Amino acid sequence: MAEQPQSRGSTPGAVPPLRRPLEDDHHAPAVSSPLNPNPDAAARSRPARPPPREQREKRETLKKREASASARGSTPNPKSKKNGESTPSPMRYSVPEPKVSDYEVPKDGIFASHEPNPILTPDEQTELKKAVDHAWNKKGYRYTHCVADPHFRHKQFYRQSDSRPYGPRMSHEDCDKWFHFDESASMVTNEKGWRMGRGNVVAREGRLYYEVKVVKGIPTDGPPALKHTENGHPIAQPHVRMGWARREAPLDAPVGFDGYSYAITDLRLETMHRSRASKIFKPLPKGTKSKYAKARPPHGKPSPVEYITDMDVREGDVIGLEIQLPSLSMHRKVVEGIYNPAVDIGDGFDVGPHSSGPRDPLNMDRPLDIIRDRIPVPYKGNFYFEQLDYVATKPMESYSDRGPTPKTVLSPNHDDPPLRSLPHSAIKVYKNGKDVGIAFENLLAFLPPASAPSAPAGARLGFDDGMVGYFPCIAAFCGGIAQVNFGPDFWCPPEEIVNQSKDVDMAGSDANDAIPEGRKLRAIGDRYKEQIAEDVVWDIIDEVDFFIQDGGWDYRGEVDPSISTVKATPTARGMAGGLDDGVGVEVGRRY
Repeated sequence: MAEQPQSRGSTPGAVPPLRRPLEDDHHAPAVSSPLNPNPDAAARSRPARPPPREQREKRETLKKREASASARGSTPNPKSKKNGESTPSPMRYSVPEPKVSDYEVPKDGIFASHEPNPILTPDEQTELKKAVDHAWNKKGYRYTHCVADPHFRHKQFYRQSDSRPYGPRMSHEDCDKWFHFDESASMVTNEKGWRMGRGNVVAREGRLYYEVKVVKGIPTDGPPALKHTENGHPIAQPHVRMGWARREAPLDAPVGFDGYSYAITDLRLETMHRSRASKIFKPLPKGTKSKYAKARPPHGKPSPVEYITDMDVREGDVIGLEIQLPSLSMHRKVVEGIYNPAVDIGDGFDVGPHSSGPRDPLNMDRPLDIIRDRIPVPYKGNFYFEQLDYVATKPMESYSDRGPTPKTVLSPNHDDPPLRSLPHSAIKVYKNGKDVGIAFENLLAFLPPASAPSAPAGARLGFDDGMVGYFPCIAAFCGGIAQVNFGPDFWCPPEEIVNQSKDVDMAGSDANDAIPEGRKLRAIGDRYKEQIAEDVVWDIIDEVDFFIQDGGWDYRGEVDPSISTVKATPTARGMAGGLDDGVGVEVGRRY
């Protein structure tokens, strides 16, 4: 019987070669690296996908092209590409030309005494008053002072400004309308339930510090016994919370209410985040026997810690809050999804144009593009820049929900940018100048797209306006009074700040000069002058940008054909489709 030929179907014609021992996948590292970007054996064994087909170009028919005589001459070549990429510009709006009075400095705010009983400090030396006729920030809208300047013609004459008292302080606009201030805006209170206010300085990178003194809160002899009214209702006692909050955090709630803020409570000195209380901890050396262990960065392994308990913040106590944030270049890697823990080991301050370390191969240390879409609007004798503010995102709302939802694990490589945490970030707590411990680690990222404005209202996504970050924040409850100190003369400064000031008095030291600026502990008040310089630079850049768009030195104004006159300001750009409907009149509609 003749042998049947083998089929060419599924039967192999040769014995498969044996696998070499060196190809064993057990030797592949667990984390990818530039030398081994894909250690996953399953991913390497899968066949490569064919390249996607290019979408066919849809061209007009010959009949349509011949219908227009100038079609052939004006139709651009779809295959031609522009050289270089254009940076987006801020929006320009159609606003009337300023009056003579608009060029004056912003008028001082009006503050009204509390009626019928004025609010005084316990020593009855200082009265706290309520701000009147201010454009308070609302959900989705932010207001900052501006003034007309003839040097910014193409920017439609308006530039950034400020109001008295000048300097780092609590913001009159970025607070709840029930807040009361002293003359220096460093002391705040609130007679209602929990309300919140933020400072006028922001932390974006590095180590920054500020202090809070409890003027009225828990008495020095301890929490008082609970009192009730004649109807049996408990009488609320004054309380104060302090911490750091982003712009998305609501002002009609305490700091620590949601995922956008981190707080320290006066009662029991606990931490508060997403309305969940926890304990301040102090790390212990490795190998120390302790009944408490906490997962700590960078590997998330449990480490021995000591929790701080049985400690209150009473009247007269000074709480210092230090925030640590990585460099903006490292921050951008996290939000852009290219952070690699195997390569990006440090906090980013050793890499950059002004450091002695290696340059960043991805050029992430370049300056950020600051885009500010703002329109000047008049209100109560002053002008304010109105802009669409950052709002809460759906991933953050799910993260802040207290319902029975699966636990969200934050990481620098989370799928959702709003839930990506920052490596080498933390908040430390000091009490009366002594280091208490660490309150929070792995803070949430805030650079766009982690922070997003209201897109349905017409905001453009993905832009940083230069003031996104963590603000010092105070929350008061039923008459609690707190006083902030943004530096540089602190009441109870940490030893590190004291030693740095001594080194400066001694004309510097080699040890202090070797520390990168981003790792030095600074007062948050130092950011005030830096923010003024940044605003000046950004206003000039915007003016130059619009000057070039208008034709440079050849610009002579625009002619209105209806009245045959020349207008001094350019027409609006970037608002096609009626996106400016309602923008700029919001302040008049809601106040």
